[in-house]
Amino acid sequence: MLNFLLPIIKNPLTRIVANKTIGAIQHKLEKDKIIKAKEIEAVKTVSVEQIRQQQHSIKDEILTILISGILICTFLPMTQPSMIRGFEILRSAPTEFWWAVLIVFSGSFGMSTLRNIKKK
Repeated sequence: MLNFLLPIIKNPLTRIVANKTIGAIQHKLEKDKIIKAKEIEAVKTVSVEQIRQQQHSIKDEILTILISGILICTFLPMTQPSMIRGFEILRSAPTEFWWAVLIVFSGSFGMSTLRNIKKK
């Protein structure tokens, strides 16, 4: 019944093709293992890098939320009278106050920007 397969299996050309195919499959499996190991190592590196960056990002997030909140409240009708009074008070704030605000914002956002520039 399988007599027609016997000459094909004994053929040297068939053995060469089979060996090459098996070798290619083994090579691909080894290559996939190496790629997977490198991907796992890259994920570990990225995770450590993300943790380092998050140490400094919370104050940036707070400042961004604060400024966004002020901007949104300026356009809400129920908060506009309070915002107008607040801006009038800020208009009379001394110069030193504005220097302090400038230092806080430039210290937070400026240092983040400098860190990003140095990494590139």
